[in-house]
Amino acid sequence: MWDKRAWSKDFLAEHGNAPTPADDLAFAKVAATSDQLERYRKDARDILIAFANQTVDDARPDIEREAITARVEKAAADIGSQASFWKQVGFGIVATAINTLILIILAVGIRLAGIDVLDMVNSLGQTNTEVLTNGD
Repeated sequence: MWDKRAWSKDFLAEHGNAPTPADDLAFAKVAATSDQLERYRKDARDILIAFANQTVDDARPDIEREAITARVEKAAADIGSQASFWKQVGFGIVATAINTLILIILAVGIRLAGIDVLDMVNSLGQTNTEVLTNGD
């Protein structure tokens, strides 16, 4: 494998001046064989993989911390929604108790006033039935 820097230094030592663009082109034609280009590609892939691995290794503590934080937040949200469910159940029970109490108070008040709601409903039903039978 030829190194361009070493070749350039050798050229300067041998000829006393830096390589011309034509000399550089001649070196590139000799050095750029398909095998050499494949080695360059392999070296580039290896360097890229090493860089990616190093980047992941450097970021690993942050990634782990963020993953743990996300799991804790999800667990807290799940617990919060369970607490909210039971809170809603409690509100429902209280609302039902209040509604029942109001209905009991109304029923007692109507009864104390001497109003018989069942007789009123029955008389409404009989009146409608009588109208239908008389209308035929």
